[in-house]
Order: sequence, then structure tokens, then C-alpha cells
Amino acid sequence: MGFFGLFNVHAMRNNLSVAIVAMVNNTGEDIDATNQSNICPDKGANSGSTASSVKKGIVQFWSVSVFIVFFAQNGVFNWDPMQQGLILGCYFYGYIVTNVPGAWLARRVGVKKIFGGSMFMSSIITLVSPVSVYSSVELFIAMRIILGLFQVDFVYQWLHKLLNKTILSRERKYINESIGLNEPKDQKVHVRTPWKSMLTSLPIFGILCGHFASNWGNYTLLTMLPTYMSTILKFNLSASGFLSSLPYLLQLLFTLVGGYLTDVVRNRRITSTVVIRKLNTTVGLAVPALFVVLAGYIGCNATAAVAFFSLSVAFNALTVPGCKANPMDIAPKYGGIIFGISNTIANIPGFLAPQVTGILLQDSNSLTQWQTVFWISAGVYLAGALIYLLFGSGVEQPWARGEIKDKKQAFENAKQMELPRATKL
Repeated sequence: MGFFGLFNVHAMRNNLSVAIVAMVNNTGEDIDATNQSNICPDKGANSGSTASSVKKGIVQFWSVSVFIVFFAQNGVFNWDPMQQGLILGCYFYGYIVTNVPGAWLARRVGVKKIFGGSMFMSSIITLVSPVSVYSSVELFIAMRIILGLFQVDFVYQWLHKLLNKTILSRERKYINESIGLNEPKDQKVHVRTPWKSMLTSLPIFGILCGHFASNWGNYTLLTMLPTYMSTILKFNLSASGFLSSLPYLLQLLFTLVGGYLTDVVRNRRITSTVVIRKLNTTVGLAVPALFVVLAGYIGCNATAAVAFFSLSVAFNALTVPGCKANPMDIAPKYGGIIFGISNTIANIPGFLAPQVTGILLQDSNSLTQWQTVFWISAGVYLAGALIYLLFGSGVEQPWARGEIKDKKQAFENAKQMELPRATKL
């Protein structure tokens, strides 16, 4: 059920990236005809019957089999690139707001209630979105923002609870003792979350930058690659949707293999934790930077472009056993909190990257402008890799051991220490 929940979340999040290709009228776009490098031969972008194009557009947009809205062959919405960037990214305005509150609410109310309510409301919003888009673009944007608000990361809370229920008591004891959760506690002494130390920690800053850089490139391609496939490489809607999914199938494989190999390296003590984390993160950011730039300069060689995009997205997966897993190394007690903060900041590229792309394409939807988009992604990738190399750590931080105690108890202890002195005086 956790898997199907996340499956639905990502389906409703990403369906618009492909559907917008069929929704927008691209016949009037101005591409510099004097620059032949900006023009690729037509591979069937406008081929096929109108009925076939309509069906494809609807299937990509609707997450369920309800067909009540029909799009024209070239789309009926005259949205410029800046508007398209806003529409594709506005989901994340709502999504980043509910990351931390969603986890807190799941603990207070119950994960199953949040699970069911979130999926129900997300489904309703997705169903009415094709109707709202005909009313006004502002209403459609509002619906996408609300959709993001409801799609919180509650599943991780549920899986954590289910782990707690199924493991053996000695396993739970071992895990808790390993991170210092079974230490005797005085009822009057409460360990406080070291917020100041966390927010000023350089290793955490390195994690945030690596996570942010990874998501910038990922979200740029996730939201904009179908449009690039259709408008620049001239694939038809069906082909652009299929080819845009190939990089993420390869990313799935790299995530599994990369995580497994990282565990092997750590278990056999081939190298230290910090070395393998930095190696994964550097490769997971530098290699994608290289291939995303090459994809922009390969011209109209569609096979090579798809291969380069696939390699760029696939190697990005190595940041998962890299900087994204690092919170559990430096602060096992507060790993969930740190990842929540990191994931919130790292989802800012969800709306920022498409908006920047839309601004760059405002004047000309050409190959030259797309190359600039890919160079920006490469720059963000390399900056994140450099910062993580400088500040990343694999050692548990001193502030993560829970040494900050309750002020009231500290005051009472100080009074007891001063009492003999006062009596003597």
C-alpha cells in the first residue's frame, strides 16, 4: 500500500509534464529559421489523425479512465514558455509547505487517516483539473498548488511505524542503543533538539547543497524533457512521452545497484564512510553535468540525445547513497529531522527550475536557448558537488549526542551546589 500510495503521488505530480505538450498550441512559435542548428527534421510531431492525438493527450493528462475533455491536435491553449514554466512548477509551491507539518500531523492523527484523506483529495483535484483549465489559467494553477499541499510524505512515517512493529525486540534494542536512545533518563531532564547547532552545521550545509543540486537537474528534465523532445527533437506525443521515461527507468536501476555496492564497501571496510559518501555524490553530480551539456550540443541526433539524457539522469541516482543518506551518519538521532529540512529546501527547484527555463525560452524556443538551460543545470550540479566535497562528513557530530539538557533542572542542580557554601557563610 505504501508503494501504491507513492506511485499515485508521482503519477499525479508528473502527468502534466507530458500532457502539456498536447495542450499548448505550438504552431505559432517563432524559431530562428536562419540558424539551421536550431531546426530538427520532423519525426511526426504533427502526424497521425486528430482523433489519435486527442486520445493520447487525454490519457497522459488524466490519472484515471474518465474522458470528458478533448484537446485539439496542436493544443488549444496559447501559453507562452514563461506561463508553461509556472504551470509545470507551481505544484511544488504547495508541496514544500507540507513536508514537515505533514509528518507531524501523521503522528498526531494517524498515518492511515492522512494516507486515505490525502489520496482521496488528490484524486478529486486531478479529476476536476481538466475542467478548471478551461475556466482560467489562474484557477488551474491554484488547483495544482492545492494538489501539492495534499501530497505529503506520510508514507515514510507509516513505513517507520511498520518497521517498529515487525522487528524483533533484540533488533530494536540494538538499533536504539547504537544511536543512544536507550540511555537512562531522569523524568525531570529532557533532551532538547539542538536546532541552533543543526542550522549552523557545515556538514548539514553540505548535505543541503548536494541535495538541492541533485534535484535541480532532476526536476529540470522531469518537467521540461517532454517539451524538448516534442518542440526541438520533433518527436510525436507518444514517442516523447515514452522516451522521456527511459532515463528514469535507468535511474531506478542505478539507485538499487548504487545502494547495494555502497553497503558492500562499508561492510567490508574498503574505505571510510565519508569517502564513499563523497565519491557517490561527486560522481552523481559531475557526470550528470557532463552528459546534460553534451545532450544539448549533440544537435538533432535523437538517439545520442536520448542516451546522454538517460545517462545524466541515471548517474544522478548515486546521490541517494551519497549526500541524501548522509544525515544518518552525522546525526542518527535527528536523521529524520535533517532529511525533512533538506527535502524541503531541495524541492525549491521543483518550481524554480521550470520557471527559469520558461524565462530563457520566452524570446526563442530554440536549441541555443535550451543549451543555456542545460549549462545552468550543469553549473548547479558542479557547485553542489564542490560544496559537499568541502563540508561533507561521515562522523557523528558532537551536538547530535543529546548533551543539551533542560534549563530548569540545570538551575536546580546549581542551587544544590551553592547550598553548603551559603550555610558556611
